[in-house]
Amino acid sequence: MADHDDYEDKQFPDNDEFVPYVTGSNLAQRNGAKVTIWGKIVKVSSSEGFTIKTVDDQEVLVRLKSPINEPLEGWYEIHGMSQGKSILCDEYVPFSEEMTKNVDTEGHKAFAKLLSALDDPWNLGEDSTNMGGIERME
Repeated sequence: MADHDDYEDKQFPDNDEFVPYVTGSNLAQRNGAKVTIWGKIVKVSSSEGFTIKTVDDQEVLVRLKSPINEPLEGWYEIHGMSQGKSILCDEYVPFSEEMTKNVDTEGHKAFAKLLSALDDPWNLGEDSTNMGGIERME
């Protein structure tokens, strides 16, 4: 059996530098890649993992590598590999109660959409101090 990391590195060579935020709608477009997604727990299954409802109202199955040993509820940030309409989870991080009082779902959808439209959103060029001919104001 081929190592998933080898396959992933060939398909998405720069993926270790930028793990994109996705929504339920564009998760399948990143099949085989590391992704990050936000969602609220809607169902927990001891055999499969758990299901989240994403910021764009899609249900996504989060498959776990080991059984759940804690109660899960509320909002989470999920890190893992896209498998079409599900995610093989590497890590899930709960949002604090304070953070979930006013989750900006519209803002996060727009943010994820913007990042998916950019090839390399964190690339500031070879010399990030280069201002492309623009002179500083005195």
